[in-house]
Amino acid sequence: MSPLRIFCLLMTVAFLYATVVQYNDPDPYYWMPIYILPAIISLLIFFGRWTNSLKGILLVLAVIYFAGTFFMWPAHWEGVALQHGMKTINIEEGRESLGLAVAGFTLVIYFLSLNRTKRIIT
Repeated sequence: MSPLRIFCLLMTVAFLYATVVQYNDPDPYYWMPIYILPAIISLLIFFGRWTNSLKGILLVLAVIYFAGTFFMWPAHWEGVALQHGMKTINIEEGRESLGLAVAGFTLVIYFLSLNRTKRIIT
């Protein structure tokens, strides 16, 4: 299995997990689609169903996710507080912005990988 396919599989699991944990969020209708979209794209690339002709969509989506990262960035960075939960809005916004950044970087990696090879699955 190629490194790209392994990465796709790992990111599919990560984004599906991120989607599931949004179920208890106050606004799951907003965050679940944000995380399910890169999961679906990861699966499509994993199974070789994403073509180079669609690679522009990856770049557009990456720009949107990065714009969301900067929009959601907290006014004051307090980290992500994994041990003590979310005590402030800054911690919640920090987590949300980092999730958007991970999605954006994932899409950029896919975009660059599609540019390097004609055939995704080897």
